[in-house]
Amino acid sequence: MKSISDIFSKNRAEEFPDDLWGNYVLPRNYSQYDLRKLKKAAIIVGGRGSGKTMFLKYHCHSTVFSKKREHIPCNSLENIGLYFRPDTSFTRMINKEWIGDNWESIFNTFLSISILIEFSKLITSIIESKIEDIDLKNSLTNFKIPTVIATSLKLSNVQPMVEIEDSLRDCLFEICNWINLPTISPPPFNLDLKITLLLLIERFSKKSKLINNSSYHIFIDEFENLTFEQQKVINTWLKHGQHPLIFSVAYKKHAEVSRETKSQERIVERDDFRTIDLEQLYFDESNPSNYELLAAEVAALKLVEYFNLDTIKDVIKLYSDEVTLIARKNKEYQDKVRDFVCPLFPSETNSNIAREIINTQPLKEKLISSLINEGLKLHKSKKFSPYDFINIDYPEASIVNGVLLNRKGANNTPEIIHSEFKKLLTGQQSKYKSWIPNNLVGVILFIYNSFPNRPCPIYAGFNQYVMLSKGNLRHFLELCYQALLRAEVVEHIRPGEVFSAIPVEIQAKSTLRMSTLELEKISDLGANGIHLKRIAKRLGIIFKYSQKRKSQSEPEVNHFSIALSDISLLDKSTQKLLKEALIWSVLFEQKSTKNKSDSEVEMVDYILHPVLSASFGISYRKKRKLRLSCEQVEVIFNGDEERFNNILKNFGEKWGVQEEHGNIDNNMNINGQIELL
Repeated sequence: MKSISDIFSKNRAEEFPDDLWGNYVLPRNYSQYDLRKLKKAAIIVGGRGSGKTMFLKYHCHSTVFSKKREHIPCNSLENIGLYFRPDTSFTRMINKEWIGDNWESIFNTFLSISILIEFSKLITSIIESKIEDIDLKNSLTNFKIPTVIATSLKLSNVQPMVEIEDSLRDCLFEICNWINLPTISPPPFNLDLKITLLLLIERFSKKSKLINNSSYHIFIDEFENLTFEQQKVINTWLKHGQHPLIFSVAYKKHAEVSRETKSQERIVERDDFRTIDLEQLYFDESNPSNYELLAAEVAALKLVEYFNLDTIKDVIKLYSDEVTLIARKNKEYQDKVRDFVCPLFPSETNSNIAREIINTQPLKEKLISSLINEGLKLHKSKKFSPYDFINIDYPEASIVNGVLLNRKGANNTPEIIHSEFKKLLTGQQSKYKSWIPNNLVGVILFIYNSFPNRPCPIYAGFNQYVMLSKGNLRHFLELCYQALLRAEVVEHIRPGEVFSAIPVEIQAKSTLRMSTLELEKISDLGANGIHLKRIAKRLGIIFKYSQKRKSQSEPEVNHFSIALSDISLLDKSTQKLLKEALIWSVLFEQKSTKNKSDSEVEMVDYILHPVLSASFGISYRKKRKLRLSCEQVEVIFNGDEERFNNILKNFGEKWGVQEEHGNIDNNMNINGQIELL
């Protein structure tokens, strides 16, 4: 029997069939991003794992005309989507240097045959769907490929399109085989994509009044993996696309792509296309509850195979249908979904974590020896005992006292802190109302980081998974999967059994494992993945150093800004790596809102992806930032190990942190440099 972790193991679009009906959860604000409403091209952007492919495939024929879809509205035929994703290693061979001056016609031919195959599959999708119009299905069954196209492809007989997929795949094989060795003979075929598709659509539209005015939307995924010259060709189609044939593309946000066409014109937003940012669709900083609900719904869709949700079970099974959007705005429904999913991944409140520290001898001893005693020594105070600052009934204030005592200044003396503590214990108004929320998470991390074999509970729980994944459903599903898998390994869960909540300790361990795996995966991201991994590690180590400050005067540091107004002032290599880190979502870019003075010129904050936080023992919440100089950033991104260690040493001296550190990346050569690609 399939285990429950198995249903969370699929987190990439490639692991799902083209028909996503029943597997794709429409976001609540989907109507603003519905590609079927567009009368012009779209450019769809998003970070790695943001769901670009799933989003495109949802709008394509395999899903729209799914056999699993019980009722298909007639207006579904008004806008028909066809999906194409280039094989990166292969399409890059279609260039002037390899093929010669005729490379563009070969590129045209290759795409034409690929999309003709999709058109054949489209007809199959409609015929096998639950569309009730029999006349439409009969007419499409008999629709034959236009003779002129068949002749161009050297097909011996004119076949019905529904039966021609195998013959078209033979043609695709021939053209691909020729591209691999283009000098031995003339190309076997020559087709112009736009002319071919317009002719096909014209003949096709005559087969039924239901499709005589349909629009056909060609979605080209991973556009950034095409060469700039190939992008120019597609941009030309995109710019001049109009009913009945529209072209749209999708690529990673921040990727360097061409806006040029084959003429002197460029494609222009609003005039030629509309940009759809999927990160805004899934994760709105101003309303994070939308993503929280979406994550709960995605988990519920997978868990419904194991559990019965009574009144909302039918809604869950129809998450791919727009008819559920209204019901899903209902607060009662939303509460039911959250109440179903959240208890399976429970979390500990910060108050309970503080209580656990006070009640667990090794953790309590760390609080006393490394914080409270050190703070009393700092102030040369012999008046107080460590236990004057600890009260079992006030655990949050007790552990916060540890960092307060390590701060210098007239307002942080043991006498003042003890006085405020007494006020709290006797029910009087005290400064702990601001002290606790500003310092509690930082001191929890400080204490748990001293025990590498003891998982920190701050990384466990459904809401924590939501924040760790930061709008990336792939990361969210992987966090759930790792927690379920570990629970199965220790036999907390057995296949087929209804299981109870996964213990916080198991979740915290699995979060650390997932975080470490994601850190290691960075080296596989793009041509400069090794550089990106080194950058992530270096930033993580700096933030970890900051987290080790006994004073926690700036707790929860996990992002930075650069002390300059324009990143073009950085050296070219650093600019390139910064952009790549954004493309692959190692870093996030966000407008700066917390400059401390009017003289600070930096406009952007750069956030290390929260999913990496557990591997460094730092916070996943965007709280405080580190202001780095231009030189420091260039060293972190490009400097050798010696220069980086000097930066660490300077930070360590400034923060009072001493720690041994060695080479953080064994892939570097003796000079600590790796050549940029």
